[in-house]
Amino acid sequence: MTARGRYALSIFFALLLGPFPALAQTPAPSERQIFVKEISVQGNRRVQEAVILGRVGAKIGSPFVANRTAEDIRAIFALGFFDDVQVKVEDFEGGVKLTYVVVERPFVRDIVFSGNKKFDSGTLQEKFDLKLGSVYNPVEVNRAADKLKEFYEQEGYFEVGITPEVEKLPDGDVIVTFKVAEGRRISIEQIVVEGAQGLTPKQIKAAMDTKEREYIILRGTVQRQRLDEDVDRIIQLYNDYGYVQARVESSEIVVDRENARATIRVVVVEGPQFKVGGVDVTGNQVLPAEEIRKRIDLKTADVFSRSKLRDSVTKITELYSAVGRASADVSPVTMQDLPNRVVNLVFEITEGPETYVERINISGNTRSEEKILRREIPMAEGDLFTSQKLARAKQRLTNLNYFDKVDAKTVPGSAKDKIIVNIDVTEKPTGLFSIGGGYSSQDGVLGTLDLSQRNFLGKGWEVFLRLRGGQNIQTGTIGFTEPWLFDRPLAAGFDIFNNRRILPDYTVNSLGGDIRLGHPIGEYSRWNAVYRVSEDRISDVNALGSPELVSQEGTHLTSLVGLSLSRDTRDSIFDPTRGSTQSIGVDFAGVGFGEKFVRSVASATYFQPLPWLDHVLSFRLMAGYAFGWSQDPVPLFERFYLGGSNSLRQFKSLQVSPRDGSGTRIGGNSEVLGTIEYQIPLFFGIKAALFYDVGNVWGPDVSAGTRIDITDVRHGAGAGLRWNSPFGPIRVDYGVKLDQKKGESFGSFNFSAGSAF
Repeated sequence: MTARGRYALSIFFALLLGPFPALAQTPAPSERQIFVKEISVQGNRRVQEAVILGRVGAKIGSPFVANRTAEDIRAIFALGFFDDVQVKVEDFEGGVKLTYVVVERPFVRDIVFSGNKKFDSGTLQEKFDLKLGSVYNPVEVNRAADKLKEFYEQEGYFEVGITPEVEKLPDGDVIVTFKVAEGRRISIEQIVVEGAQGLTPKQIKAAMDTKEREYIILRGTVQRQRLDEDVDRIIQLYNDYGYVQARVESSEIVVDRENARATIRVVVVEGPQFKVGGVDVTGNQVLPAEEIRKRIDLKTADVFSRSKLRDSVTKITELYSAVGRASADVSPVTMQDLPNRVVNLVFEITEGPETYVERINISGNTRSEEKILRREIPMAEGDLFTSQKLARAKQRLTNLNYFDKVDAKTVPGSAKDKIIVNIDVTEKPTGLFSIGGGYSSQDGVLGTLDLSQRNFLGKGWEVFLRLRGGQNIQTGTIGFTEPWLFDRPLAAGFDIFNNRRILPDYTVNSLGGDIRLGHPIGEYSRWNAVYRVSEDRISDVNALGSPELVSQEGTHLTSLVGLSLSRDTRDSIFDPTRGSTQSIGVDFAGVGFGEKFVRSVASATYFQPLPWLDHVLSFRLMAGYAFGWSQDPVPLFERFYLGGSNSLRQFKSLQVSPRDGSGTRIGGNSEVLGTIEYQIPLFFGIKAALFYDVGNVWGPDVSAGTRIDITDVRHGAGAGLRWNSPFGPIRVDYGVKLDQKKGESFGSFNFSAGSAF
């Protein structure tokens, strides 16, 4: 008998309890009332008695009502744990005793998979709702088998077979086993597009995520869900080429099971191509129509594009947000004129009120003081809100490099003209202690010690100690930076250093320190100033060198003031994809004492993402010039050299330099460097890079007396890898000389940690 049948009989017998004297229906006032003296449950193994009794209406000491037992049985059945529920009513101590007799349904003791090789059991169990410890239900088991089959087919296994088996244990529980016969993964032999005339099948296939087996790296597998999404992509493609009535009439998979191959057949109905007719703007009062039209990418007679329409809406919305109308709504209305095959556009604008920041909530900063986050947010409570300020706040908080994640969202405030900003961050470790080794193409094997904290005591202070030692270099630096001195955006800090550098023709030992200041100018620019004092000793000079080189031997004191101005609009200082930087700096040495020279460097970079790709094209231009004053030459260690990871990568470090009469590199007074780099993402955060470098360093050349000659430059090209590792950015490059000269190597391998841009 089914559970439904047992349930019906239980209700029936509950209503036939009249033969017992104590089980009469609700008594008349003259009749003696019968009371419930005891209530118990029988047959329950897992379901607690309290859970069952919590569903019944009868209570000890309450009058017994016979027809209420039917309601009790119904309520217990509703728990879903029982195959059968009955009630026994017995005379007991002058009243009645109620016993609810239940038969529990089996529970799922275990879920087992066999035959699955492509996907582990944990992955498969996530695909259905059947869980361990749940009540066994054959319908749910079959539904789980269907879900597994659907999952396998989405992954391309159309031959899959799923067989559920149920093993009943002695205690009544069950073990459910899903026997999986995976079969072969069906590959796509070809994609056939029918009905395409305005667009080519090649264009349509390129828009699809599903691919043919053209190359092993592009080997296609059949996934039904992905194919359904491809239908939407095809329609979007047609809409962007003016075919606003285009539709995909059918998309089917024809499977050749014998050869494990499939053909995707897509039938499209294009319809006519539409162009843009009239373009109107309505509802605008704050901004003139001419200003809004500049943000609209569609002009009369252009081929209609739905993507350009969406982009135009975004640009108009951003335009309004920039003037404080964050709640502005832009609704594009399209009207098709079929006889003329044009789409007339109307941008209906509801400007809304100016929106002000009601409150800024900050959460997740478990280590960082709240004020170091608030000072990076370019708005405060009561300020006019713009989405640009919100985006900038997120960017600035991310650039701190204190947080793994930064979320910046808004919710409506207490009135239409108010908005609440919620900033949620996830802190990450900002300290570093490492003892290890490494390799530099410039300095060979290195030993390193790094002890640093970017957010010391959660106050935003940066402190560091860095030691590095190798065959040709030994350096030690200790530094401190307070980015907001006296709670103002004035960065202040100092460095103390002791360095030793062994070059082919001489050795330089430097001991000194500096004091730094910096302050922003507007949102993207800043000035920096530094005062540096150092003692630099040149020794081990090549005895065969020129008189100028020999004259540099000895101790040099430097008292230097440096000033710089920079602007940075990159979207990220760690891994930029768009934006630019510009900087110019001048160092003036001879303040009070020491070497007398002036050294200036200007640079600019530009980053441009490529449409529809994650590729980034970047450009860099740098120029420098130095000269001595009061008849002092520019010291060797302050002159310009090129070559290495961050300059002309077809040369080893410091190899590009003017030479004296003996052939010794003595550095130059001027330099120019240009770089073009194309980055392509690979996997695990690693990127490939193709680059072209051009530049040179000029004299005065002691032997020839030549100075800057912009036509005399060195050319190189090459490839490399970029990885923002947990230990810092790593760069590996190999550059070749496009203008190789006699006696020069073909190219150079360079490795470094740091960013060239």
